[in-house]
Amino acid sequence: MNTSTPMQRSLSRYTTAFLLPLLAVGLVLTGCDSTGSNMDDNGGDSDNEDIAIQGTYPDPSSASSYADEVAINLQSAGLGIRLENDPSASILQEIYTGPSSDRSIRRISGSSLTFDQTTYSDLGGGVDLSDAISTENLLRSDRLEAADTDQQGQLRNADQLISYYLSRAQETSSNGVDFSQLSEKGVAGALSYYEGAEILNDFADDGSVGSDPADKWNEAFGHFGAPRDFAAFLDYNSSEGLVGSFQDVDGDGGVDLTSEAVYIWAGYTAERAAAAESTGNPNDFARRAFEAFRQGRGDIANGNAPSDHARKALNAWEATVAVNVIHYTNSMQSALENVSGEITKEKLESPGGFEDSWGEAKAFAWALQFNDNSTLSDDQLRTIHDRLGNDPPYSEGADASTYVDALVGDGDETRDSIQEIIQDAYDFETANVTAW
Repeated sequence: MNTSTPMQRSLSRYTTAFLLPLLAVGLVLTGCDSTGSNMDDNGGDSDNEDIAIQGTYPDPSSASSYADEVAINLQSAGLGIRLENDPSASILQEIYTGPSSDRSIRRISGSSLTFDQTTYSDLGGGVDLSDAISTENLLRSDRLEAADTDQQGQLRNADQLISYYLSRAQETSSNGVDFSQLSEKGVAGALSYYEGAEILNDFADDGSVGSDPADKWNEAFGHFGAPRDFAAFLDYNSSEGLVGSFQDVDGDGGVDLTSEAVYIWAGYTAERAAAAESTGNPNDFARRAFEAFRQGRGDIANGNAPSDHARKALNAWEATVAVNVIHYTNSMQSALENVSGEITKEKLESPGGFEDSWGEAKAFAWALQFNDNSTLSDDQLRTIHDRLGNDPPYSEGADASTYVDALVGDGDETRDSIQEIIQDAYDFETANVTAW
C-alpha cells in the first residue's frame, strides 16, 4: 500500500473532531476458518487475562511510515460525514479517489482543540481508495434491491457498490439502506481490515512479507488505527473506552493527527472492551491487540519471527468486528421493542436510527469475510446475511418478533440466529453479548 505518489499520500486518523457522526457512537473510525484458529485464542471471552500495555509503539522512519493507512481512515470517515451532512457527488468521488491537497478536514464546531493539520496538504496528500480496496465479491450482494445496487441480481464488490452510493449522493436509499454507513464502513472493512488481516496472516503463516518486514508490520498497525501511546487514551470507565479520541500527549499545544488520535478499528476495540469490563467478564480487545502489535514490532527489530503476535493481534481485531455485528443487532432489537405485527417505518420511533443500525450491522457482517482465516465460515456468514436481510424490512410482511428472533435468538436449541452463531463461534459470555 505504500505505492502512492507524494500527492496521493495523506494521514488519516479517524477522530470525532473531524468526522461528525463517527465518534458519536464511539467510533473514531476490531481468526480463522472454522477449521483454522485456536479457540483458546480467538478473541473470545476466554482470553480474559489481565493485560497491561508495557510501552509505546516505535516511531517509524519516514521510509517505513504508515501515513497512507492513516489517510485511508480519514478519507473513509469523510465519505460517511459528507453523505450524511453535505452530499455532493463530485466531492465524494474526489475524496474516494484521492482528495485535492487543499481539501479541508472538517471539524466539529466548538472544539477547543488545536490541530496541527487542517488540510490534506498538511498530511502529504491522499490515497486512491478505489485502487486499493478489495475486489472480492460481497456475500449475498446479488440479492440487493434495484435501489441499492448498480446491477440487481449480480454479485458486486465493495468498490462497485461504494461508487454507486457516492454517485447517488444521498444518505439513504428509498428502501432505507444507509449509503453513508455502507460507504464509510465498507472502506473500513474491504480496505483497512482486509489489508491488515492479509498482512498479519502472512506473518502468522510463513512470514513471506517481502524484503522489509518492519514496513509491512507498520502498515498493518496503521490500518488498525491506534496512536503510538494507546495507554494514554484508554479509560474503561467511559462507555467509549477512551479519555478522548484526540489528545495533546506531548504537550506542545497541538494535536498531531499522525500520532495523537484514535481511528476507527482501534476505537472499536476500546469501546467493546469497556462494555465487557462493565459486566465483570473482561475481554480486553484493545490492550491485547495493541500489545501484540507492539511486541511483534519488537520481534522484528530483534530479528525474530512475530507469528504468534500476528495471530493474537488479528484474533482480537476480528473478534471486535464480530462484536460490532452483535452491537448493532442489539440496537435493532431495542428499536423494535414496542413494535408488534408487521414492521413498518411508521411504527418505529426513530426510523433513521434503525436504518443506521441496520447499515452498520450489514457493513460489519460483510467485513468479516475479509479475513481468509476467519473463525466464521462463508456458509455461516451467508446465514448471517440471510437473517439480516437485504434492506430494513419495512412493509415486507416481516413480523417484528420473528425478525428479532432471527437477530438475537428465541432460546431454542438450533442456535441459528445472528447473535447465537457469533457467540458460539467466539465463545462470548452471554452477559457481554447483552451488554454489547
